[in-house]
Amino acid sequence: MLRVESISYKINNRYLLKDITFSIRKGEMVAILGANGAGKSTLMKILCREKQPSEGRVVYDAKNLDDYSAKELASKRATLYQQNTVSLAFTVEEIVLMGRYVKEKDNTNISNELVLKETMEICGVSHLADRSMLTLSGGEQQRVHLARVLAQVWDNKEALLLLDEPVSSMDMLYQHQTLAIANALTKKGFMVVCVLHEINLAAQYADRVIMLKGGRKWWDGAPEEVLTNRNIFTAFGVHTQVHTDPRTLLTQITPNGFKLDAAVFNSNLAASHNKRSLKERFISYRDEYPAKPLWQIAEILGVTPAEIMFAGLGDNVILLRPEMDAILQRIEGLGLVKAVTYNEHCEAERIGVYRNFSKEGYTTLFLGEDIDLRIFADRWKIALAVEDRGKESLQFFDCNGKALHQIYLTGGSYRQVYLDLIAEFKQKDQSAPLLEKTEQKEREEKRDAEIDISDFHQAWNNMLDTHEFYGLLKRFGLTRTQALRLAPPSRAVQVSLESFRRTILNCSDIEVPVMMFTANEGCVQINTGQLCNVNSNGPWLNLSERSGGETRLNEDDVHSVWHVVKPTVDGDVNSLELYGANGNMIVQFFGERKPGIPELESWKKVLINNLS
Repeated sequence: MLRVESISYKINNRYLLKDITFSIRKGEMVAILGANGAGKSTLMKILCREKQPSEGRVVYDAKNLDDYSAKELASKRATLYQQNTVSLAFTVEEIVLMGRYVKEKDNTNISNELVLKETMEICGVSHLADRSMLTLSGGEQQRVHLARVLAQVWDNKEALLLLDEPVSSMDMLYQHQTLAIANALTKKGFMVVCVLHEINLAAQYADRVIMLKGGRKWWDGAPEEVLTNRNIFTAFGVHTQVHTDPRTLLTQITPNGFKLDAAVFNSNLAASHNKRSLKERFISYRDEYPAKPLWQIAEILGVTPAEIMFAGLGDNVILLRPEMDAILQRIEGLGLVKAVTYNEHCEAERIGVYRNFSKEGYTTLFLGEDIDLRIFADRWKIALAVEDRGKESLQFFDCNGKALHQIYLTGGSYRQVYLDLIAEFKQKDQSAPLLEKTEQKEREEKRDAEIDISDFHQAWNNMLDTHEFYGLLKRFGLTRTQALRLAPPSRAVQVSLESFRRTILNCSDIEVPVMMFTANEGCVQINTGQLCNVNSNGPWLNLSERSGGETRLNEDDVHSVWHVVKPTVDGDVNSLELYGANGNMIVQFFGERKPGIPELESWKKVLINNLS
C-alpha cells in the first residue's frame, strides 16, 4: 500500500501543496486531475522522491519512502516523467534496456531479452528497435520511455507505477492503449498513479479520481462521484454536460465549448464591430447563444435589459404608460399566459391565469392556484409590449432598466384583449425613457457585539407567522445571513449544497409537493406543486413541475444553504434557503402549506432524512 500522510510543500512561504492525504491499495489505478498549477506535478515529484515534502510523509509498503535505498526503490517503483529528454543517438532497444539496469546483478527468473520483446511489443515500438531516438516523433519517444519504465518492474507483480501525463504527446490509439496497459496491470496487483488532463480518459480507465485545486485535495472517489458538472467547473472553470453511457455505464463528459468574438480582443478588428447598432449586436449574440437569458446578454453587451428592448422601439417594441395597477388589473382578461420572474441566479416560470388581484398596502397580490405573485409595484417604472421571434409579451422594468417580470402569451391567451390593452395604454411619445444609474448599495452588517442576541432570540422564538421575519430583520438591523448565523439554537443550520440536492431529488421521487419562492427587488413568484423531474444542464439545476412550471437554479452561484425553522401559530415551519456570495437570497423552498394548516409531515421527514 502507498500512503500519503498530510504532506505539504512550500517555496518562499507559499504552499504549492497543502495537507494532502490519501492511500492507494494494490490493484488500484488512481488518476490525479486538476487545472494547470493545481499541484499535480509537484505531488508526483514527491511520490518520485524528487522533492521532499515540507510537512508530512509518504509510506510505501509500511516503510517510509525516504528509508529506501535507490536500488531498493528502483526494483519496486518505476516513474514515467512528463518530459524525457535524450540528447545522444541511443537506439530504441538501448533505451528500453536501460530499464533493466537494476536487474543486471539480481538473480531473476526472466531474461532481459524476453522483457525487451514483451514490453516493446505491447507499447508498439518493436519495429523501431534499431532506430535512433533522435529520429522519432514525440509520441513515439513517449512510447519508448513507457516500454523502458515497464521493463524496470516487469517481473515485480506488486510494483508501483507513477505516470506523469503519460499520453500528452500520443495520438488517440496509443492514448487508449497506454492507459489500458496500466489498467490491465492493476488487475494483476500493480498500483498505478497517473496524472492526466483528459478527464474522459480518467473516467474510462481509472478506479479512483483525486481532483486537486490550489494545492489542496478537493475530491477523492470513484469517477462517477467526482466528475460532476459542479466539480468540473470548480476545478477547471468549464461548463460541461456529464452523463452515464447506458451501454458501458461509464461517465462521459462533454465540454460546452467557448465562442469568442475576435473583435473583443483584437483592436484592429474592433472598429467595424463597434459601429454596429445595439440591436444588431443583440440579435447577433442572441442567435449565437440562443439559450442565454436576456439579462446575461445585456451584461455582456454592457447595457441593461431595458436598453436592449428600447432598441426595438418603433419596430417590435411598444412603450406603455407606466400605470401599473391599471395594467395589472387587466391581465386576468388575457386568459392563459406564462409568468416569468428571475434574478441573476434563478428563474421561475409558470403557465396559468392571473386571478384574484388585490392590494395590501404597497404590495399587489395575485393569489391563484397557478399564478401566485407578490408584486412591489412602486418599483415597476417601465412597461413594454414586445414581439420577438413570434412571441408576444408584456415586460416590466425598474428605474435602472433591470427586468422584474414578464408575461408571455400562449396558445390559450386572448390575443385581442392583449391588443386592446396595448392600444389603451400605448404611450404617445415612443422615445426611450431615461434610466437612472443608481447603484444598489450592499447593506453593511453590524458588528455582532452590537446586537442584543438574547432579545433577538426571544423575538425569533415568539414569531407567529413566517412573514414576521422581515420585520425582525428591520427591528434588529440585521442582514438575512447574519440573522441566520445568530439564530437561536436549532433555528438555522448551514447545510451542504449536496444535501439540498438530495432533499429535492427525494421530494421528486416520493411526490412531496414543495413551494419555491423566486424573488427580485420588484416581485416574488411562488411556484407550488409536485416535482416530476430534476436534472442538470451545465451549472443549472432544472426543476420541472407536474403542472408544467419550471424553476432553474445556477448551482455555481450558491454560496451557502441554510435549513431554517420559524415558529408560527400552526407550528414550526421549515425552509431551505439558498444565498449568493453577496448574501442575497437566491431561492427559498418550503413544503406546500396554507395558513391554518400545519406543515406537511412528509416534508419534515424528507428534511430529517437528507440533512442529518
